[in-house]
Order: sequence, then structure tokens, then C-alpha cells
Amino acid sequence: MRFSLPLRIFIGFAVVVACFGTASLYAVASVTSLRHELHVLRKRALPLLESLRQSGLELRGFDEALQRAAPHDLDWVARFVPGARPYARIDRIRKQLRLFKLSSKPPRLARFVMAAPLPLPALDSVLADQRRSTAARDRIAKDANLVTLLPKRKLTARDDAAAFDELVVALRTTVAERRYSEAARLVVELRRLIRSVHTALGRSERTFEQALNQRFEAAEQSEAQLSLVVVASLGVALGISIIALLVMLATLRPLNHLADVVRRFARGEREARADTAAAAEIHELAVEWNRMADALAEREALLAGQREDLSRSERLATLGQLAARMAHEIRNPLSSIGLNAELLEDDLRKDNLQLTEAREQLDAIGREVERLRGITESYLERARRRPEETERVDIADLMGRLVDFMRGELGRRKVHVETNLGANLHAEIDDRQIRSALWNLVRNAWEAMPDGGMLWLDATRRTNDHGTWVVIGVEDSGAGIEDQARARLFEPFFTTKERGTGVGLTLVSEAARTHDGKAEAVPPRHGSGARFELSLPAAGADSS
Repeated sequence: MRFSLPLRIFIGFAVVVACFGTASLYAVASVTSLRHELHVLRKRALPLLESLRQSGLELRGFDEALQRAAPHDLDWVARFVPGARPYARIDRIRKQLRLFKLSSKPPRLARFVMAAPLPLPALDSVLADQRRSTAARDRIAKDANLVTLLPKRKLTARDDAAAFDELVVALRTTVAERRYSEAARLVVELRRLIRSVHTALGRSERTFEQALNQRFEAAEQSEAQLSLVVVASLGVALGISIIALLVMLATLRPLNHLADVVRRFARGEREARADTAAAAEIHELAVEWNRMADALAEREALLAGQREDLSRSERLATLGQLAARMAHEIRNPLSSIGLNAELLEDDLRKDNLQLTEAREQLDAIGREVERLRGITESYLERARRRPEETERVDIADLMGRLVDFMRGELGRRKVHVETNLGANLHAEIDDRQIRSALWNLVRNAWEAMPDGGMLWLDATRRTNDHGTWVVIGVEDSGAGIEDQARARLFEPFFTTKERGTGVGLTLVSEAARTHDGKAEAVPPRHGSGARFELSLPAAGADSS
């Protein structure tokens, strides 16, 4: 019969728990029994033994004192003897013995695992026999001379305890009447009674002490047995745990093989398959893995042909995007070149032609043509995935040159420019790429103001937890940006213009990203128009 993996784990766990539970139950019961036994011995047995010993010593002291008493000490003896109370001592000890028997019964839990404690000797019966004894009374009754000394001239006691009391009364009377010879005879009888009780207590003390020693030895043996059983139980549980661990390792070994197959499959060995000879769950897992590997192999064969088609489509899409960007980048400066050419043509037709102004316009046209050439080269380089060349550039100077070039176009569109450019703002950038990004931002700004307006250009230094940045701001006084369009501003080919291409802000975002910066639309500072900020890392000492 083949057990499932969870059932095997459960069986091993249950066996270990059963061993530990049995050992724990035995240990708890044994500790409970030992604690109860020690409590009884300490709280009941030892005080009882001490009472036996103390009473025996005191009665012995009374006997020795009476033995050494001289006739002239009989007055003192008459006052001293009542304090002996030998039979009252027996009653007190018997009461302690009954309490000891009541409390010595072990707890119910301990009775299942521990043997019953050794029984104590029949001390109570011995002391009871001593308490009910009439031997001394009978001896006194036979001595007529001694009976005549009693208060009523006869013995009325029913046992030795009552006879002791009558002898004490007679001793006081004879001492008071100074009949010392008769009092001496009474002292002798009292000594006999005291010595009889002392002998019985001494014999009970020795018997009880031997019984207590045996119970102490039994408690020590139980403690040793408890230690042995606990150690043995732990050893058995540990052995079972090791066996269960070995069984689990043998059961789970196919998982290592399956993991190795998965690693080989991930490295490209598409023919790797798992062994299905294992436990039910692992067998099912291996079968499912093999089925999945077969499906993946079929899917890869199917996708292999589609991958080439997709690659071809991606290349065509890239070419389309590149063409759109080229058209966007070239269209922007062509309008300025055309405007400068028209202005130059108007100046040439005038009689008061200023060669200096014409030369400046020609220089501007040449610079813009050169920039267009650089743009086309940069797109070709980007298509070839070549890195841009960067240099340390003064941002204020870059923006000033850009404003000078666009001044004619801005004037024609009735756009007034206000600049606020900080000093010593340098960044390691590709001049052409950042200039193109700023051109796109400015162009978007004047297109947002078809009837003219204000254009604010600023550049400042800003420091935060991520470093020091040169922040370029471009803000217009147009209608602003709608909330639903703000989240998609930098997506390729997204535009809100009728004739827009949707690549201008994408180029701005890519230019910022390639320089480890960022481009974002922020709330305006001068009105309700649109404001864009281009953040670039400050260069060199400017960042400190």
C-alpha cells in the first residue's frame, strides 16, 4: 500500500508527538508524585518524628530528675511531676499521625505511573495500646499499702492514665503533710509510668525513623527511574525523528531531480524531462511538468516564425518613428530659415541696405542649416545606437543664443520674451540635443498663443536629496493643459493639435532621460498657461 506524502509526514509527526507526549505525561505524573511525597515528608512526617523525639527526651528528663530527687526536694518534685503529662503527649502524637495518614495519599494522576508509597508501621495501634493500658493500674491495685495513700483510700482509675493522675494528687497530699517516706513510694510508681510511656515513644520513634528512611530511599529511586525513563523516551523520540527524516529525504529526493530538470530546461535544454517514478504527489507534479515542457516546446516552434515577422514589423515601425521625428525636427527650423531669407530679400530690395544686418541674417541661416545637418547626423547615429558626445555647456549662453535666433519668428508672432537666467549654470550635455529639446518647448509655447502673448524663460539651480540640478523653465500665457491630457503628454504620437505629429515632447523626454535628467509639466508661475521644466544634473563644481 502506497501512502501519500502528506500521510507519511503526518504518521512520522504523530509518532514523534506520541513519544514526546508519553514521556511528558510520565514526567508530569512522576514529578507530581515526588513533589507530593516530599511535601508530606517535610510538612507531616518530619514534624511527627520531631514530636516523638522531643517527647521521649522530655520524659527521659523527667525520669532522671525524679531519680536524683532527695527527700528534701519532694516539695519541688510535687510541683514538677504534673508537667510530664505522658499520656497527653501520646494523644497529641496520635493526632499528628492521623493527619499524616490523611495527607499521605498520592494524587490520582500519579497512581497510574508510580507505585504506591511504602506503608508506615502500625504506630497508631502501638500508641493506642499504650494509651489504653491497665497494667500499672492493676499493679497499684494489688499494693494495699500504696492504695491507702490515695486521696479516697482506694483506686478508682480505669486505666494507667487515670492512675497517673491519682498518684500525682496523692503525691501532693503526702508532701503537703510531710510524709516524705510515703511520698517517695509514690514517686517510684510515677517513674514507672513515665518510663513505660518513654519506652513506648522511643520504640515508636525508631520504627518511624526507619520507615521514613525507606520512603526517602524509595523517592530517590523514583527520581532516578524518572530520569532514566525521560532520557530513554527522548532517545526513542530522537531515533524515530531521524528515521522519519531519512524517510522524508528519500521521499523528497525526486524533487531534487525535478529541480535539476527545471534548471537545465531554463538553460536551454528543451529536451530535459522529469522522472515520474516517485510518490503520488511528486509523480503528478513531474507529469504536469513534462506536459508543460512539451507545450512550451511546441509554442516556441510556433513563435519562432512569428518572431522574425515581429522583428521586421518593429524595424518598420522604428523607421516610421524616425521619419516622423526627422520631419518634426526639420520643419521647425525651416520656418525660421524661410523667415530670415524673406527678411534678407526685403533688405536687399531696399536702397538703405545694411551689409551688417544682411551678414548677420546670412550667418543665422548658415547656423541653422548647420544645425539641421547635425540633426540628421544625430538621428543616423541614434539609429546606429551610438552614444551622444557631451561637453560642459553654459546653459544661460545656450538659451541666449536660442532666443537671439528665434527673436524674429517670435516678433512676427507677437510673442514677447522675458528671461531670467542665473549665472554659472553648467551641465555636461549634448548641445545639439538639448537645443533641439528647448526649440520644441518654445515652438509648443508660441503655438499655444496664436494671437501672441508672453513667453517666460528661466534657468536656476535647485538642490534636493538626489543632488544638484540645473532647471530650465519654459512657460507661456496660453490656455494651459487639460487635466485628462496631462498624464499622456510625453507619450509618442500623442497630440492635441490638429496638425501636430505628437513627437515633440517625446523628444524632449528622451533628451532629458539620456542626460540622467527629467522633463515634466508643472503648475505655472505667472498665470494659467502651461509650464514645462527640464532638469539636468549640474556639472563639476556647480553641483557642490
